Amino acid sequence: MGPHIKIMCHLIPKRLIWLRKARPGGRRPIRNMAKLAAVWPRSAVDFTVSGGEFAPKRGSRDFIMYARIFGTLSIIALAACGGGGSNPVTGASDDGVVNADPGTIPDPNNQSTNTSFIFDQARQLTANQFTYQPGATPADDTIVVNNLPFDNVSAEDGTYTPRALDVLLPNGQVFDNAGAGADLSYLAVVQVSGTTGALIGVVGTDGYASFGYGGAFASRDSGGLPPDTSIAYRYTGTYNGVRVIRQVGEGAIADNNTIQLTTGNATILVDLRDLDVGGAVVGSITGRRLYDADGNDLGALSGIGLAENITAPSILTADNSIAESGAQTNNGDGTVAQTGTYSGLFSGPNGEEIVGLLVIEGDLPDSDPNFDPVDGNAAVTGREVGGFIASR
Repeated sequence: MGPHIKIMCHLIPKRLIWLRKARPGGRRPIRNMAKLAAVWPRSAVDFTVSGGEFAPKRGSRDFIMYARIFGTLSIIALAACGGGGSNPVTGASDDGVVNADPGTIPDPNNQSTNTSFIFDQARQLTANQFTYQPGATPADDTIVVNNLPFDNVSAEDGTYTPRALDVLLPNGQVFDNAGAGADLSYLAVVQVSGTTGALIGVVGTDGYASFGYGGAFASRDSGGLPPDTSIAYRYTGTYNGVRVIRQVGEGAIADNNTIQLTTGNATILVDLRDLDVGGAVVGSITGRRLYDADGNDLGALSGIGLAENITAPSILTADNSIAESGAQTNNGDGTVAQTGTYSGLFSGPNGEEIVGLLVIEGDLPDSDPNFDPVDGNAAVTGREVGGFIASR
């Protein structure tokens, strides 16, 4: 009998899970292997292994987790729960597989000069590439999002397509992976600049008891700074977001456990001359609106403040980018509700645009349509990943 392993993991999707064992001559379920069910708000996986290989049955939609048993229990636990503190390495043919030897292939989470994405595996923010392919009509457009488990799409194969219900937002185009035959459903919004070619993409899923996997990605074709440094610049544009909200405990209701879309207007102020070292950047996202996954307007949202970085240079001239700084929403009395970060890239040969991305997380502001005002009920929490393109 092999070692007995118990893994506590909050990343197991909200559906039943089967483990299957590969055997010579074909794959079949392990005898007496119990079903593993996600338990709200967290799950425990308790099983026994004795060597060999756990693998999916090809074509099966019941498969969720794949783990190769190497005899080192820490590796098994890391593969099952997706944690560990270091960047994951995408497998060659399946972005849901953790490669046990990261030194054998290049790390796909190394960002280039012209790309930026929010990477924090501990929070399941792992999307590291968006590729947009325009079609003959908007209905024929596709995107590829890499490094999201169980979406059946990776840099090697599969696509997201425009959402079947023709969901329309004031800014950006809504995609999902419904046509990819995936185990989990993801929702994404993409906006592409017709001026500089900048792209922003945001993505999330409602398939986990936690906020689940997702991310925000920005790219540009080129990136310079405005040539005249003697004046300050005002950039204005549009914003899109995907948020997942959760209410767990007393008073929890289904409408407060879902995925939603957000829009808004972005304003970014840039001073290249002062501060003397690193300049200054500050901004806001205003006029925010909330939509359900089908594009129905659910009401107004409070703004997001984008703070000035007062501890380090705001503008990084090595790659003409905007350094990470604080972002937050506020309650009606001015107290802080959600907190997070934003950053950005100057896009175009003379910094004609800024493409930026952000993430905020925490209890919803008291003006939010999903805020629960009932004393004693659990707070409604949310995480929003968003992006904007603004022009000067």
